Amino acid sequence: MDTQNLIEVLAREVLKEIAKRENENLSENNEIISKKSIIVAFLGNDEVLKDELKKETSFVENIKLDSTWEAIGQCENKKILVVSTLGINELIELSQGRKSIITEFLFNDGKVVIVEEGLEYKKYTKPAALINLYDEYVKKVQEFGIRVVKRTEVKNIFNAGKKVYLKGLITESGLKKLGLKNQTLVVDGKGKITSLAMDYIKENSIELCYERGK
Repeated sequence: MDTQNLIEVLAREVLKEIAKRENENLSENNEIISKKSIIVAFLGNDEVLKDELKKETSFVENIKLDSTWEAIGQCENKKILVVSTLGINELIELSQGRKSIITEFLFNDGKVVIVEEGLEYKKYTKPAALINLYDEYVKKVQEFGIRVVKRTEVKNIFNAGKKVYLKGLITESGLKKLGLKNQTLVVDGKGKITSLAMDYIKENSIELCYERGK
């Protein structure tokens, strides 16, 4: 190999190494900074939903109706209680305001989400008068600020309020890897967003904010 070819080979290797290190630095810069993570407490026996939510956020399990707030409320993070299953008697007691971990969440500015398919009475369609009575109990608990949602919508409830903090170069592929949708993306003042990433942000209803003075 002559000198010129050797120089070209060495130059290519040097450029590869520089590009590799730049990509590593960008990956580090795009690390999510969990400034305001959400704590999800889980009540009920829907194990499949539990496993799905555990992949998404900080998680507290083994919650019972008679659990105490002290077991959950020690940190300042925003808290959501997901009630995956609720019996008929438990629904009636909740509608009457009987104290439980559900009311404790409401007292302490926590958010409560009940999975509609997990309501025991939903297994039945008659007698109509009785089903209508249970529907009224559900409306009553909704007046307390409790949300009743379809099982498929549960993850959207806490994703919508979750802020993701990124810095450095924001790319479409990076956003896809994070699976960002219907969330708030906060980019530091020096962050750069590619045009494809901007398209992804618009298509997936992501609210974009900038941190100034960073």
